Amino acid sequence: MKVYHILLDANASADAQVLGGMLHGGDIVVTSPGKELKARFSACVEDQLVHKKDSSAELEALGDFFKSLPGEGLGGDALGRYHADVDSTVGRIISLLDEGMSLAFRDNSLIEYLNAFLVVLCAKCFAAALQAGGTTVIPEVIDGRSLIVCENSGGVPVIDWKLTGKNAGSMSSDGVTVIAGAYGRKVQGETVALGKRGSELTANIIGSVTGASAVVFMVRAYSPGTNYTEVTYEEAAQIFSSGNPLYPLAMLPARKAGIPIELYSLEKGEKCLTISAEGSGVKESGITGVVSSEPMTLFTVYGTGLLGNIGISSAIFGALARSGVNVHFISQASAEYSVSFAVKRRLAQRAEDALRSLISDTYQAQYNDLSYDLREVGIVSVFGYRMRNVPGISGKVYSAIGQAGINVIASSQGGEEMSISIVVDEKDVPATVSCLSTLKL
Repeated sequence: MKVYHILLDANASADAQVLGGMLHGGDIVVTSPGKELKARFSACVEDQLVHKKDSSAELEALGDFFKSLPGEGLGGDALGRYHADVDSTVGRIISLLDEGMSLAFRDNSLIEYLNAFLVVLCAKCFAAALQAGGTTVIPEVIDGRSLIVCENSGGVPVIDWKLTGKNAGSMSSDGVTVIAGAYGRKVQGETVALGKRGSELTANIIGSVTGASAVVFMVRAYSPGTNYTEVTYEEAAQIFSSGNPLYPLAMLPARKAGIPIELYSLEKGEKCLTISAEGSGVKESGITGVVSSEPMTLFTVYGTGLLGNIGISSAIFGALARSGVNVHFISQASAEYSVSFAVKRRLAQRAEDALRSLISDTYQAQYNDLSYDLREVGIVSVFGYRMRNVPGISGKVYSAIGQAGINVIASSQGGEEMSISIVVDEKDVPATVSCLSTLKL
C-alpha cells in the first residue's frame, strides 16, 4: 500500500488519468488546492472579510470551475451528486462569509475553517476526476480532520499518534481513499491547521501510521540534479531547503518511521527521486549535489559593541524573530568584531527595519559604534552524506571556486560535515554552481 500526494489544479483531469493507472486497492491519495486555486479562494475571503465587499459572484464562478475539472467521463448519478456537493459547499461558504462580514476578527480561526471547506472540496473533485478517468473502484472521500488528532502549540501541530493511528486503522483496505489534507482537529473537535505545507505533512503522517511501503509525491516543474536519483533524508533536507518541491519539516513522520519518500514527475511520467535512510550518493566522490538559493541579502553587523558582549547576538536575532524574518545563513569570526547573516531578498526591508530599530541612539550609546552593511548575494551549497570524515573536501571546494575567479564573501560548514554553504555575489551564482557541479574529488 502506498500514500500518494497531489495538488489539485487546472490539470486535475490529466493528473487523475496518470495517477489512476498507478493506484491499487488500499492505496491512499492526499490532496489539497494548488497555489493558484488557493490564491483565488483567498482573494474572495479577503474581499469579503477585510474589504467588506460581496464576493458571492466570484465564489459561484469558482464553483463552476470545480464542476469543470473532472472532465467529461463523469456521468449520470455520479455527476449529479458531485455538482450538488459543489453547490452545497460553495453555498455554505457564501453563507459563512455573509455572517463574518459583521465580525471584528482577533484571529484567523474563521479563515482556517473556511479554508478547510476548500480542501474538502478539492478531495471530492479529485475523487470525481478519478471516476471520470475510469478508475474501477469508486474512491472514498475522507476529511483529514476525522483522522489526524492534534493540538496547536505555539503554531506548531503536536500529533496524537495513538488516536491518529486508531482513526486511520478504520479506513478500508480494499478500495482507494482520497483524503482532504492540511487540517487536523483537537480532541474537542476544533479545526487545527497543520501549518506550512500541511497537506505534505498529512501524507507523511498517514503513511507513517498506516505502515505504507512509500509516500509518493506527484510533482510538477522539478528535476533533480543530474548526478543523483537516490538520497538520504538528511541530503533531501539540503536539496529542499528552499521548500521546492517538498518542505523538509513535512518529511519528519516518514523519516522517523523509515518509510521511503518518492518524487514522481508528472511531466516525464516517471519516478525522478527516492529518499530513504540509505540513499546512494555519488560513487566517484563525496559530494551528492549542489544547490543554490533564491536571491538573498547579506547583513554584516560590526563594531566594538559586539566584543565580549554577552547577549548581543540574542538581541539581534531576537529582533529579527519578532519581525517574522527567518535567517538562512550565519557566520561570525572568533574576533567577535562582526556577525553576518543572510535573509531572503523579499524580507530584507523587514530585516533592516528591525535592525535599525534595535540600533537606536540609546542602543548606540550603550554599545558604541555598532553599525551594519548590506550586500545582494546568493548562497551555493555542496552537500552529501559521504562528505563526512573525508579530509580535503573543503580545500578542493574552495580551490575550484578560486580557480574559477570567484570571490567568496562568507562561508559556513555545519558540524554534521554534510554541507558547505558559500556566499558569493549574486552575479557569480551560476558560475559557482557550474564549477562545483563538475568537481571530482
